[in-house]
Amino acid sequence: MSFCKLRALVINLLLPNLLALISITTVYAQQQAADIDFLRQPAASEQFNLSLYQDNYLLPLYYSDKPFQSYFIPQNPNGGKINQTSLQFQFSLKYGLAENIFSDHDDIFIAYTQRANWQAYDPSAYFSDTQYQPEVFYTIYHNWQKHGFSLNSSSFGFEHQSNGKGGIYERSWNRVYLKFIGQYQNFSYELKPWVRIHFPNSTDYNRDINHYMGYGHIKLNWHMGQQLLSLTLRNQIESGFARGYQELSWKFPIYKKLQGYLLMQSGYGLTVSTYNHYDNAVGIGISF
Repeated sequence: MSFCKLRALVINLLLPNLLALISITTVYAQQQAADIDFLRQPAASEQFNLSLYQDNYLLPLYYSDKPFQSYFIPQNPNGGKINQTSLQFQFSLKYGLAENIFSDHDDIFIAYTQRANWQAYDPSAYFSDTQYQPEVFYTIYHNWQKHGFSLNSSSFGFEHQSNGKGGIYERSWNRVYLKFIGQYQNFSYELKPWVRIHFPNSTDYNRDINHYMGYGHIKLNWHMGQQLLSLTLRNQIESGFARGYQELSWKFPIYKKLQGYLLMQSGYGLTVSTYNHYDNAVGIGISF
């Protein structure tokens, strides 16, 4: 099957079926909402435990509509334009450093997330883009509820994000952030405002990155039994809806704990390397 046919399949077959599935599962999700408590405070200690953090996935087919050719062509060992189809994967883990620091309901974590685009279908396969994101954060758990809404945790953290290339191809920045996680029935939300920080005597590779990446994101999740539909929005209002980013992902069961994963992205900054470039992308694969 050609990549053009594959893209047509995703657009014409998978997306309508996704919408139909959402409609079918609405009644079921509402009936189960009262029994869902997917964001409660962890029952077991997370100190010295390694656990999943962000999404962990492998997308054997990841198609980018308009790759940032002027940026990637000089780095292509095969010469010429970068292939629109690649393999993308992401792994993300966190580790509990300490707990019960100021109360009986708080923790300190370190975390690491890495996303990579592997040009696996090129004559000379290579990694065209890799995004590294280490962070450290303090989390306190809550039991606040009002009118059906709950606030489950609040976090304060520091994170570094870069492509690790150095020189003229370096893209990197540092942020401090707040993160609030809560739920309403079978929906959960994540509000994450951030402020960019710059260390003295360090090189500023991309002074205008806030102009494209904004000052925070909103993530909304719809828990439908064993399925999860997530929408992430970034830099919408701040940019006057001119330089925003939208991401829609769908996890669905395949076999035991193995899940299918559909990812759709649109806007600026699909990765930190392309923070000032507009693109659309779709990928399909598995989530762990």
